[in-house]
Amino acid sequence: MHRVDNGSVDGGKADLTTPSANSTASYNKKIRSIVEKEFGPSSVHKDSRVFRKVEYQGLTLNSTTYQDHIEVYHVAKEFGPASMGGLGMVVTALAVAQQMAGLQTVNIVLPYYSFLDNTRGIDIKFHMALPINIRNEQDVQQLIRFNVHTFQYIETYDKGVTMPVTVWLIGPGDTHPFDRAFEVDDARKIYVEPKVLSGEWKDLFFSKATAAFLRHQNTIRSTPHSGHSAATPIVVHLHGATNALVIHYLQQSTRNRRPAEKQPALVYTLHDYLDELLYSTTTESLQKFMDSNIYSYDDALDMDLQWESISTYNHDRRIFTSSLGIDLAHVSTFVSKAMTKDIVEGRLDFYLKELILDSILVQAEKNRFIGVTNGINLSRLNPWMADLRRHQLDFPAMESAQDGHTTSFALGDVQGQQGSEQRHGSKQFGNPTIRSAKDAAKRHLHQKGFLTAQDLHKPLVLFIGRFQYNKGLEFFRTASSAIRNGGGKLVIMGQPNSYPIESIHALESRFSDTVRVISDAKAQREWGSYLRTAADFLFVPSLTESFGLVAAEGLLFGSTVISSAVGGLSEFLIDRGSVDVATKQIKYDQDMQRLRSKQCTVGALQKEQHNSYFFNAFALDAHSQLSRAIDDALQDWRILRSTPIEHEKFLTTLVARALSMAWDRPDGPVAEYRAVYEIALTSTLP
Repeated sequence: MHRVDNGSVDGGKADLTTPSANSTASYNKKIRSIVEKEFGPSSVHKDSRVFRKVEYQGLTLNSTTYQDHIEVYHVAKEFGPASMGGLGMVVTALAVAQQMAGLQTVNIVLPYYSFLDNTRGIDIKFHMALPINIRNEQDVQQLIRFNVHTFQYIETYDKGVTMPVTVWLIGPGDTHPFDRAFEVDDARKIYVEPKVLSGEWKDLFFSKATAAFLRHQNTIRSTPHSGHSAATPIVVHLHGATNALVIHYLQQSTRNRRPAEKQPALVYTLHDYLDELLYSTTTESLQKFMDSNIYSYDDALDMDLQWESISTYNHDRRIFTSSLGIDLAHVSTFVSKAMTKDIVEGRLDFYLKELILDSILVQAEKNRFIGVTNGINLSRLNPWMADLRRHQLDFPAMESAQDGHTTSFALGDVQGQQGSEQRHGSKQFGNPTIRSAKDAAKRHLHQKGFLTAQDLHKPLVLFIGRFQYNKGLEFFRTASSAIRNGGGKLVIMGQPNSYPIESIHALESRFSDTVRVISDAKAQREWGSYLRTAADFLFVPSLTESFGLVAAEGLLFGSTVISSAVGGLSEFLIDRGSVDVATKQIKYDQDMQRLRSKQCTVGALQKEQHNSYFFNAFALDAHSQLSRAIDDALQDWRILRSTPIEHEKFLTTLVARALSMAWDRPDGPVAEYRAVYEIALTSTLP
C-alpha cells in the first residue's frame, strides 16, 4: 500500500510529504510486477474512476455499556503450535491477551492438521461429529461428515502460564478426497496444496464445515435450557480472506433459524492488503459447495439467486472474497489505525483497490470499518527470555514497561547504570545496560564461531523474513554494498519462498566478509534470539507491509530500523531525516536539558525521537536513497558508540517504544476489539 503523497526527494533522503504522481505510478508498476511473479497475470481490469472520500470516525471506548459476558470464536488457519508466520503469531497473541483480560471467553477454530497429533503438550479429545453437503460429480448433494476435536491451549512464559484458550479442531471429511484435507507434516506446510485435493477445495471445505460448527455452537448458546442459565452472545471473528466465506455459509445456514436463536455477531479482519486482496476461488469450485433451497424450493431459481447474491465479487469467473467478507460482516477491521484512516479519507493508494474500496467506504460511512493497530506479544519473544538469561545476555530489568506501561527512566538512572557497567561489568542476572547486553551477545556469537573477531567491532544489520518479492529483496545487493562500504555486517535470516534462493546465497559469495545468510529453519532457531539481541539495526525494505511486526520486535531488542516505511510501518517508526550532525547535536542537547529539568520522561521523549532511517522504495533513485540511509545509520552508530551514556538513553527509547505497543496496553487492541465486538453485537439486534 502506498501513500499518494509519497515520493519526492529532498536533501538526499525520502520526503514523505510531497505529492508525486510519478511515485504512485512507480508503486503500481512495481507491485503489479510482484503479483505477476508470484501469482501470474491478474484477470482484474484496473478501474480508473476517482473514489469518494469518507471521514474516518473510529472507536469510542465505553466499557460501562458492554454486555456482561460474551463468547468469541476466532476463525483462522494459524494459531499456537500451528503457526507458520506473522498471522499465527498475531492471532495467538490477541487470543491469549483477550483471555487474560477477562472481558470475554475466547475460543479458536482451526483446521485439524495431522501434525498436531504429534505435538507435545496438548491433549486432543473428540467432541462431536457434524454433517455438511457437498455436490458430487453428478452435481447431486452428498452428505459428508467431519469430526470436531478440542484441546486447551496454555501458553507458558517466564512469569507463569496464561489462562487456557479452548481450541476447536475442524477435522477432515469421511469421504475421499476430503479425508486428506489437512494432512500436513509440519506448520511450515500449512498452505501447501494436498496432492489429491485442490487448495480451493480444502479452503472451501474448512469454511463450510466451520460454519456448520459455529451454527451448532450458536444454537446451544442461544437456548437457555441447554445448560446455560441465559443466552450467551456469540461473536465470530474471522481472520483473512481464506476464511471470509465462513460468513457466507453461516448467514445461509441461519436464514431459517428458530425464533429464539440469536444471530451471531460477525467481525472480519483484513491482515494483509496484497495477498488477501488477490485471494479468490473459481466459480466451479464454489458451485461444488453450494447448498440447495436457500432462497427457493425451485432448484434452478435457487441456484440463480445464489449466484446473483455473490455476483458483485465475480471477476472473470473467480470470486474474490475480501470484499465479500467486508460487506457481509457486521464490522470489519484492518490492522493499522493510521492506514485505515488514510484509506477511507483518500490519502492512500494500493494495487487493485477496485476490488475492495467500494465495500470499505460503504462500511466506513456507517463506522463499520475500523482500524485496530496490532500489538506485540511481550511474553514469547523478548530480550529477557530464559535462553538469553542462561548465557547472561538479557537486557536490564524494565519491570514497569513489561507490565504494559511506557518506561520512564530518569537521566540519573541511566547514568547510574553506565557507571555500574564501567565498574563491575555484567551482572549475574541481567546486564547493567542494553548496550552491554548487545556487546555480550556479539561476543557469544563470536565464541560460537558465528561472528569473526573483526565483526565484534562492526555495526550488525539484521534482516528477518520470508524470501518473497514483496519483502523488497531486490534491495539486498545495494544494502550489502553500502554496509560493506560502511564497515558493517549484514545477516540475512529467512525462510525460502517465491524469491530465487540462489540469488540470496550468491550475496554470501560476492560479499564474503560482510554477508551471512541463514535459510535453514534449525539454524534460525539456534541463532535467532542471539542475533536479535546483538543486532544494532533491523533492515525492513518491504514493498508492502500492513503492520510490520518484525520491525516492532526489532525496536524491542534495541535495534534501529532501516526501512521503506510502507504501510503500517510509518505508524510507529520515526525517520531520522536529513539533518547534519551539528543540527542533530543541538536537538539532542535540548532533549537532554528537558530530561534533566524533568520537563519530560524518556518514555515521552521516545515518541519524538527518531528510531529509523527511511528510504522511498518506489522513487526513481530508490537504491541511492537506501545507500544514503545506510551510510547515515552507520555513521550515527559510531557517534553514539563514542558517547556511552547517550547511546544507552537512545537504546532505552527504542525498547520503550516497543514496550508501549503491548497487546494489553491501556486502551490498546484488546480494549478496542472488545468495543468492536459490542458494535457488532448491537448490529444483530432486531
